[in-house]
Amino acid sequence: MSLIEIAPLATKEEKLDQLLDYLEEIKDAFAEIVEEYEAEDAPEETVDLLTGALDAVEDAHDIVLDIVTDEISEIP
Repeated sequence: MSLIEIAPLATKEEKLDQLLDYLEEIKDAFAEIVEEYEAEDAPEETVDLLTGALDAVEDAHDIVLDIVTDEISEIP
């Protein structure tokens, strides 16, 4: 896994795009981990907690995507 770096001289839109990419990577990693735990018949509480974390990352991704989409649609 790589270190998350947001370009300091990037525009706010570019920073949000970078953040979306990172959130997508985190979503994929969480989904993979949840699947591994489920395959190993891990305790339900552990799977539920990981699934909750995945849901939170998905929500964050959706919120940032909505902001980016709204800003793009506002460009004349």
